[in-house]
Amino acid sequence: MSDYTKAATAKTEIPEFGELTVIPSRGHTPEVEMEYPEFQSLCPVSGRHDQATVMIRYLPGDGLLEGKALRDYLASWRNCRNWQEYITEEIAERLHAACSPVWLVVEIAWAPRGGIYARTVSMRGELP
Repeated sequence: MSDYTKAATAKTEIPEFGELTVIPSRGHTPEVEMEYPEFQSLCPVSGRHDQATVMIRYLPGDGLLEGKALRDYLASWRNCRNWQEYITEEIAERLHAACSPVWLVVEIAWAPRGGIYARTVSMRGELP
């Protein structure tokens, strides 16, 4: 059994990942929805895998996130230890910085652990 008494000081990590590929929107601004059902990261205390589905919604500005690069970025979290809430914030910040959308919502539905379902949401920009 894991000792969570030192959870507040547990080491956290973010993946080392290059630039996300962004393609020009060329004036096309449909609301974009992407889903990645194979997300994994590690609990910073137990080291066990957390599994989740990542849902991304955004209204493009000048750029669109390229799907393969986005998939590779999300997959790079697999062996990083971090808290679910921090991961959601980090992903939202990274995607927002990469493509400068009008607005962006990152929602992560985590697989249950200990009988508890968690859903974390982070928003950027001016939501409708």
